[in-house]
Amino acid sequence: MSGLKFSDHKLRWLIYTVLFGMAPIFLRLLVGLLVVGEKNVPCFSAPDFIAFGIVLQVSIFNEIRYHDLSDADWKHRMMGVSALFMLFYSGLYVMLLMSEVFAGVNVSAVLYSAMISSIVSFLLCLCFYDRMSRSSDAKV
Repeated sequence: MSGLKFSDHKLRWLIYTVLFGMAPIFLRLLVGLLVVGEKNVPCFSAPDFIAFGIVLQVSIFNEIRYHDLSDADWKHRMMGVSALFMLFYSGLYVMLLMSEVFAGVNVSAVLYSAMISSIVSFLLCLCFYDRMSRSSDAKV
């Protein structure tokens, strides 16, 4: 493995997509740490991680649409994986909606699933943008 190289393209993705996508997580952490009182604000919430994961997956769709990739098979596989992740995030969100009505939903499991899947999405996107950077460098 040649290691990850941070090209301008990947750095822009890291700043504009990842950091902005993580803004709800950072803000909730800040509020959770600063607010004290009778009712605590939880430091982590599943909707924040679900939104972050969806932002990451949408960034893959956007890049595939506007970036000229020579490997059509890889492009279609990435779109399929990204679509599956978005369906999974939608399912997690539906579980959260159901938890407002039914007591039988394990909200902690939904939170942990959202956290783990958003980390996996981040790693998938990092690999995706690494490959995109290498294909852009090869064309130059």
